[in-house]
Amino acid sequence: MSVFSFDLHQTLTGVPGAALRKGRARARGPVLPGEDGFAAAFVRDDGVAASADDMKDQFVVFQLNDSMDGPAILNAEAVKPKLAGSDDEPDVLTKLNLISFHVGADERIDKNTRATMRINFGKDASSTDRMFDTAFWAVAAGLKLYNDSTGQPAQTKDLSADMNQAFGNRPIEIPGGLGNLSFEVVKHDEPKWWQNVFSFLRGGTGTALTSVLGFPAVTQAAIGIIDELVGRLADQEPEVLFKSKPMRLALTGKAHDEFTGGSPRVRLGSLNNGYCVLARYGDYNDIAGSNAVFYPTHGLLAPADADPANYASLTTKNPLHGLTYAIFRVRMKTTVLDPNFSFR
Repeated sequence: MSVFSFDLHQTLTGVPGAALRKGRARARGPVLPGEDGFAAAFVRDDGVAASADDMKDQFVVFQLNDSMDGPAILNAEAVKPKLAGSDDEPDVLTKLNLISFHVGADERIDKNTRATMRINFGKDASSTDRMFDTAFWAVAAGLKLYNDSTGQPAQTKDLSADMNQAFGNRPIEIPGGLGNLSFEVVKHDEPKWWQNVFSFLRGGTGTALTSVLGFPAVTQAAIGIIDELVGRLADQEPEVLFKSKPMRLALTGKAHDEFTGGSPRVRLGSLNNGYCVLARYGDYNDIAGSNAVFYPTHGLLAPADADPANYASLTTKNPLHGLTYAIFRVRMKTTVLDPNFSFR
């Protein structure tokens, strides 16, 4: 079972390759501003352009629009970094919170259904920073997709987690402001090792549905070792609920311009403070076309004209009810990291 591992050579960057015309079979990706009639094409570091079929089920980061004007969500290449960055403060401190995790209505959830989520976020190897090694902040989260206390599948809003606590409330450090983000969720029956690795509260309505382990500032080699150890504990083949290739994201304008060189033909994805949606690339049109808004009370995306007083309009009559997605809150600030400082 792959819980932590990822291939940095397959990092996705929003550099347009051969344009993909809308109308081709299963080509449902976002259309970049100024490219009416074309869908964005991702290129990997190994030079392979992802096809429309590959991208349809690929999970990527979308930014929830902070304005009611325009699409509900923005593809990363349409996001303009709000943090400027500077020579005095070239680095970024980041905090992530999993606000809700929504399992699509078509997913089969029974009493033994569990999921393991992993997130890796750290400095991208292409960063202009040369003072710090490329290290990742790895998170593993155990999710109980079935609530034993209620006898029902877990509600979306109950599947939340403060990732910061897993790191001892230390922020994720991104030297140079150019980050690399990847994530994966695998669904499985409850294996013998699962309750031993993840610690859940027991008893009554206080039962925790999410438990998180954090591994701050580990190298890619260390991630591979952890992955191998966890894999040896698993005696089954898990079902990948969703998975992403690593995505290169600029967190500051300075990092964006340093990577692209100011060229308008290099469209690097960015991430800002606020809320982001992890969803299938092919579901962009469904979410954006429904004029979706996020309802934190219920942890759901639903059309802006939905009636919260009528719960069916948020669930069974919600056109987004069948989609699988996660909502994260992102908080960032610029800083200058000291390479000579040691926590020891």
